[in-house]
Amino acid sequence: MALDAPGRAVGDRRLFRFIDWDVGPDPDRDETHLVACEGEDEDGTRCRADSGEQSDREAAELWMFEHVAERPDHRSYGRLSYRPMITVPREEPT
Repeated sequence: MALDAPGRAVGDRRLFRFIDWDVGPDPDRDETHLVACEGEDEDGTRCRADSGEQSDREAAELWMFEHVAERPDHRSYGRLSYRPMITVPREEPT
């Protein structure tokens, strides 16, 4: 940053206090899971069918078995999981 940068007067000071933080799952928000078929139809196009967003991982995975029962040649799947996280200071700054 140049000394003559706009928006910062010479002589301004800032104080930073370094504190420890913990990271963990956000208890107020649900995880989301989605399973998608990566199998191909006979013409070589990807199926791309999916379970839709599910808050229960097992429900998303159960969709795989339902889909493969309808299309036994579709055996490749991918699962996306979203887990909301939060950061919390170990000690609140004063």
